Amino acid sequence: MADSKGATFEHLDNGRTQHEQLGEQIFGRERQYSLWKAIKVHKRIIFHCVAAFGAGMCFGYDTIANGATISMPGFVIYFGAVTAEGELYVPSIWASLWTAMSYLLQAMGGFLIGFVSDRVGRKWPCVGSCVLSIAGVGIQFGATSRAMLLGGKMVNGLAIGCLFATATAWASEISPLRLRGPIQSAIILFMFFMQAIGLVVVRMFVPNITTHSFKTVFAVQWAWPIATGLLFIFMPESPTWLLLQGRTKSARNSLEKLYGSNNEIEARLAHMALGIRLEEDQALRHGAGSYVDLFKGSSLKRTLTVVWMFLGFGFTGACLLAQSIYFLIIAGLEPIHSYDVAIGGFGIAIFAIVGSWFFMEKTGRRLIFLVGAGVNCVVMFVIGGLYYTHSKGALWAVAIIMNLLISWQAVTLVSTAWAITGEISSYRLRAKTQGVAVISNAFSTWLFTFTVAYIYNVDAGNLGIRAGFVYGGGSLLFFIFSFLLVPDLRGFSTEEIDWLYENKVPSWRIQENVVAAKEGILAMEANFQHEKVVV
Repeated sequence: MADSKGATFEHLDNGRTQHEQLGEQIFGRERQYSLWKAIKVHKRIIFHCVAAFGAGMCFGYDTIANGATISMPGFVIYFGAVTAEGELYVPSIWASLWTAMSYLLQAMGGFLIGFVSDRVGRKWPCVGSCVLSIAGVGIQFGATSRAMLLGGKMVNGLAIGCLFATATAWASEISPLRLRGPIQSAIILFMFFMQAIGLVVVRMFVPNITTHSFKTVFAVQWAWPIATGLLFIFMPESPTWLLLQGRTKSARNSLEKLYGSNNEIEARLAHMALGIRLEEDQALRHGAGSYVDLFKGSSLKRTLTVVWMFLGFGFTGACLLAQSIYFLIIAGLEPIHSYDVAIGGFGIAIFAIVGSWFFMEKTGRRLIFLVGAGVNCVVMFVIGGLYYTHSKGALWAVAIIMNLLISWQAVTLVSTAWAITGEISSYRLRAKTQGVAVISNAFSTWLFTFTVAYIYNVDAGNLGIRAGFVYGGGSLLFFIFSFLLVPDLRGFSTEEIDWLYENKVPSWRIQENVVAAKEGILAMEANFQHEKVVV
């Protein structure tokens, strides 16, 4: 039974101070947990996050289905063209369209789902997105022309954009502070895990030159949206969204499912409710939570940070690395070896991401991100320079370096960016911030995927591995702007992050203001209570 908006916190007013104080004590205690202890204490939440991990799996496999299948001999024979010399290849325009349009529709999905999820919640839009993905995969499986295949990729791209934006927002809202970053990173872990699985599937069918080879790759994709959709049906709704809608009783029930009924639910609910009340007070001055509000006041810098992190991935050569198999094949490496090296690279990425959960909390997101961008810059210039070393060994070196760089970007840039995105947004703008992240990532991938083939492909720019010079310069630009924007928000609550941005604390000085942020929140709470007494 839905509660009325005016009675959102009515039940909490009796004994409010006691519950809020206990909630603050619980929050303060849990923010000091080690990662392993937080996992043991909140294992129920980890279990529920399996649904969000499924969204990462859908995203990851779709990336491989888009990028790796174009290098399968069976695919090239069916959808490719022949040069004057009799060599098979995939025309640049279609190679770009198949991938780029998928990501463009991902961007549209990330944008549109923000309106839907703010009105009907996070859970059911995830289920609906999975149903749409099943349809998109079906169109690809039955495609008999390049245009039909493009249509299927666009439908599935829209579904993936909707699913990933909503699932990451849901996971962020159900996660306790200590696990918020690691859980977002774990979603990326499952994304890379599924990319590795996808490559194994593709690799198995490379010797098969019939249509069954790539159609099997598409058919396997059905498993992930089906499983993810079924999981979300049984998941609780986001308690944050329920409180924002005034449904206090439903929020309490959701928290009981996530934490267990004997885990200080009233105190946790009161603490969460107080944070939302403070934000609602801020919303009276800065807007109620539309996309326009993302670009107002203290939210502007937060939004620009998210946009830059994901848009900037294109400057680092991420799209070149995503097509590394096809890129290495046209550079002269045998297809089977290209797949083997790529699978090894994703395997390394999986272990590296797990390891990053432990040192990320000690070294901080900002340092990891900046080191990642700096090393990426140097390595890209090295790749470009290897063009002038004409030997088979140099080609193998490029193959190994590119796939190690995939792992490096996964740990230092991709997983860190999603961890920061899950922390940086306010309660009322979280779903839309996650949507902006998906939009920015998809737009960047669309733009740079559309152009990267023209940079290195034989029927266009024909730079080959000299493309490393282009992305080395782009990585330098990425590092400079990231230094100015990317924060280290480990250990801060959503309310404290609001205070930091309201007070225009520079990104490189955020960790110096831990005490100031706590004192600022106490002052805001005191002022809020004073205004209530006056009224």
